[in-house]
Amino acid sequence: MYHSDYENFISNPMWKEIVITIKETLRGLHDDIAEMVPYGEDAIKLARQQGRIKMAEFILMLPEDMLREIEEDKQREERKNG
Repeated sequence: MYHSDYENFISNPMWKEIVITIKETLRGLHDDIAEMVPYGEDAIKLARQQGRIKMAEFILMLPEDMLREIEEDKQREERKNG
């Protein structure tokens, strides 16, 4: 993977729309969680909401993961070339 791949990814209008949608969804999830109590039937719903939040956060971390992978590849190549 190259830095240009990363730049193309984060500048892609589709990715920007995904980020906007996920951030809106996260706001809704946090609002829902604020209204729940951590016991009874709400406990299961709360756990599901927390799982959804983790999934959304994972997706939003993709650009950082890409940068880390690019940097690791670069370091490996530098070590290889010595």
